[in-house]
Amino acid sequence: MPRPRPASPLITLAVLVATVVAGCTGAASPSPSPSPSASPSASPSASPSGEWAFRLRATLSQALPPAATFSWLPVALVTEDLRVIAPGPVDLIYPGPLVRPLLERPLTEAGWAAIVAEARAQGLLTGKSDFTGGSTLPGGATGHLRLVVDGVRYDLLGDPSRVVRCGATRCIPEPGTPEAFAAFWSRLPDLAGWLGAALGPETAYRPTGWAILVGVPPEMQPPASAETIDWPLATPLATFGSPYPGDSSRRCGLVTGTDATTLGPALLRATELTRWRDSPVSAWLYGLVVRPILPGDTELCGPAA
Repeated sequence: MPRPRPASPLITLAVLVATVVAGCTGAASPSPSPSPSASPSASPSASPSGEWAFRLRATLSQALPPAATFSWLPVALVTEDLRVIAPGPVDLIYPGPLVRPLLERPLTEAGWAAIVAEARAQGLLTGKSDFTGGSTLPGGATGHLRLVVDGVRYDLLGDPSRVVRCGATRCIPEPGTPEAFAAFWSRLPDLAGWLGAALGPETAYRPTGWAILVGVPPEMQPPASAETIDWPLATPLATFGSPYPGDSSRRCGLVTGTDATTLGPALLRATELTRWRDSPVSAWLYGLVVRPILPGDTELCGPAA
């Protein structure tokens, strides 16, 4: 692993959750783009588990370097045992936290039934898997929606920007269209506003582990002081994880079990400008990009990155 160079920046991005709203007359015609790399499908499954350890998971992908999207979290996530996991609020201060806090809320079966009914009404549960309309806006994000309904897995792709509105009235698009996919997607970032009393009280969500990119220490722009934290795990940062695909200057690894419990408080205390070192006498400083490991996460450090 190349030694970090203090002058190099550490790339961090905020989680992208907003969708683009088009007028009632429809958005401008999108330019053709390559077909999505994912392979959407709908297939039966008696007992979803592992990669499908959830009932609903909505994520965004975009044509950016893998390290730039590493910390992106799902737009919406409903676990197998009906917990809604979502990012919590953060103060609008600089520097921001290294790890955004997560909250969870229990969801009733009636609330889940309402989500399924909406997906069915929008024509998303028919077996069709591609709702992009054959093209996406240049540089735009693609929505990846996965649902498990009555033992059947639905793996869908669509363009979240293709929402249509008619003044103050919610437009009802033709079921099974790209606009129907976008209409369903637009409700996911605010499940509390949609489902109301079907969601229980908020509590802090404790992830089972962390996925971590280790690289050069962050530059401070504008200049600001930054705390330096000693890495608390036995495996040093200099040899942590393995080379990250597509970025030879970084290493990636997963921290789980007792190590995750040990590391968690330090990560939650750190900011995006925090520098890390293997010991108080170490001359080498590192920067981290961190994301919690959530249900359905796979290949965070592997070839799929």
